[in-house]
Amino acid sequence: MHYRYEAGVYYAPYNGGYRVVPAPVQAVVPSLPAGYETVVVDGTQYLYYGGNFYIPYQDSYQVTAAPPGAVVTNLPEGCEQVQMDNVTYLKYNNTYFQPVSVNNQPAYEVVNIE
Repeated sequence: MHYRYEAGVYYAPYNGGYRVVPAPVQAVVPSLPAGYETVVVDGTQYLYYGGNFYIPYQDSYQVTAAPPGAVVTNLPEGCEQVQMDNVTYLKYNNTYFQPVSVNNQPAYEVVNIE
Protein backbone atom coordinates (compact mmCIF):
# COMPACT_ATOMS: atom_id res chain seq x y z
CA MET A 1 0.00 0.00 0.00
CA HIS A 2 1.20 3.52 -0.71
CA TYR A 3 1.11 5.90 2.21
CA ARG A 4 1.56 9.62 2.46
CA TYR A 5 3.40 11.18 5.35
CA GLU A 6 3.41 14.75 6.56
CA ALA A 7 4.44 16.25 9.90
CA GLY A 8 4.28 12.90 11.73
CA VAL A 9 0.89 11.88 10.33
CA TYR A 10 0.34 8.92 7.99
CA TYR A 11 -2.36 8.80 5.31
CA ALA A 12 -3.63 5.89 3.22
CA PRO A 13 -5.84 5.96 0.12
CA TYR A 14 -9.54 5.81 0.95
CA ASN A 15 -12.64 6.40 -1.19
CA GLY A 16 -10.86 8.49 -3.80
CA GLY A 17 -9.00 10.51 -1.16
CA TYR A 18 -6.92 9.80 1.93
CA ARG A 19 -7.58 9.14 5.61
CA VAL A 20 -5.35 9.20 8.68
CA VAL A 21 -4.04 5.73 9.63
CA PRO A 22 -1.65 4.32 12.23
CA ALA A 23 2.00 4.34 11.24
CA PRO A 24 2.93 1.15 9.41
CA VAL A 25 5.78 -0.69 11.16
CA GLN A 26 8.98 -0.59 9.06
CA ALA A 27 7.91 2.54 7.17
CA VAL A 28 10.88 4.85 6.60
CA VAL A 29 10.58 8.64 6.71
CA PRO A 30 13.24 11.27 5.96
CA SER A 31 12.67 13.36 9.09
CA LEU A 32 10.62 13.72 12.25
CA PRO A 33 8.68 16.81 13.28
CA ALA A 34 10.01 19.09 15.99
CA GLY A 35 8.95 17.99 19.43
CA TYR A 36 9.85 14.31 19.26
CA GLU A 37 11.12 12.64 22.45
CA THR A 38 14.24 10.52 22.83
CA VAL A 39 13.65 7.36 24.87
CA VAL A 40 16.26 4.79 25.85
CA VAL A 41 15.14 1.22 26.64
CA ASP A 42 17.69 -1.49 27.49
CA GLY A 43 20.47 0.59 25.91
CA THR A 44 18.62 1.16 22.62
CA GLN A 45 17.69 4.71 21.62
CA TYR A 46 14.19 5.27 20.22
CA LEU A 47 12.57 8.45 18.99
CA TYR A 48 8.91 8.97 19.83
CA TYR A 49 6.37 11.24 18.19
CA GLY A 50 2.59 11.11 17.90
CA GLY A 51 2.21 7.65 19.42
CA ASN A 52 4.86 6.13 17.14
CA PHE A 53 8.35 4.88 17.90
CA TYR A 54 11.24 5.20 15.46
CA ILE A 55 14.82 4.04 15.24
CA PRO A 56 17.56 5.74 13.21
CA TYR A 57 17.84 4.04 9.82
CA GLN A 58 20.62 5.10 7.46
CA ASP A 59 19.95 8.85 7.03
CA SER A 60 16.26 8.45 7.91
CA TYR A 61 13.96 7.01 10.57
CA GLN A 62 12.11 3.70 10.59
CA VAL A 63 8.86 2.99 12.41
CA THR A 64 9.30 0.21 14.94
CA ALA A 65 7.06 -1.64 17.38
CA ALA A 66 6.65 0.10 20.73
CA PRO A 67 9.31 -1.19 23.14
CA PRO A 68 7.90 -2.40 26.48
CA GLY A 69 9.28 -0.27 29.29
CA ALA A 70 9.48 2.92 27.23
CA VAL A 71 8.20 5.93 29.17
CA VAL A 72 6.84 8.95 27.27
CA THR A 73 5.35 12.22 28.43
CA ASN A 74 2.45 12.55 26.01
CA LEU A 75 0.00 10.48 24.01
CA PRO A 76 -1.80 11.40 20.80
CA GLU A 77 -5.49 12.16 20.57
CA GLY A 78 -7.64 9.12 19.96
CA CYS A 79 -6.34 6.91 22.76
CA GLU A 80 -8.91 4.46 24.04
CA GLN A 81 -9.30 3.75 27.76
CA VAL A 82 -9.21 0.02 28.51
CA GLN A 83 -9.95 -1.46 31.94
CA MET A 84 -8.34 -4.82 32.81
CA ASP A 85 -8.00 -6.37 36.26
CA ASN A 86 -8.94 -3.06 37.92
CA VAL A 87 -6.15 -1.22 36.07
CA THR A 88 -6.87 1.48 33.48
CA TYR A 89 -4.63 1.48 30.41
CA LEU A 90 -4.61 3.76 27.40
CA LYS A 91 -4.49 2.02 24.03
CA TYR A 92 -3.24 3.55 20.80
CA ASN A 93 -2.46 1.64 17.61
CA ASN A 94 -2.48 -1.71 19.48
CA THR A 95 0.02 -0.40 22.05
CA TYR A 96 -0.97 -0.26 25.71
CA PHE A 97 0.28 2.53 27.95
CA GLN A 98 0.00 2.57 31.73
CA PRO A 99 -0.16 5.97 33.40
CA VAL A 100 2.83 6.52 35.71
CA SER A 101 4.47 9.44 37.50
CA VAL A 102 8.03 10.57 36.72
CA ASN A 103 9.43 13.36 38.90
CA ASN A 104 5.86 14.10 40.03
CA GLN A 105 4.80 14.63 36.40
CA PRO A 106 2.34 12.46 34.45
CA ALA A 107 3.90 9.99 32.01
CA TYR A 108 2.96 6.77 30.21
CA GLU A 109 4.81 3.46 30.15
CA VAL A 110 4.50 0.92 27.31
CA VAL A 111 3.34 -2.42 28.75
CA ASN A 112 2.77 -5.87 27.32
CA ILE A 113 -0.85 -6.98 27.58
CA GLU A 114 -1.70 -10.53 26.64
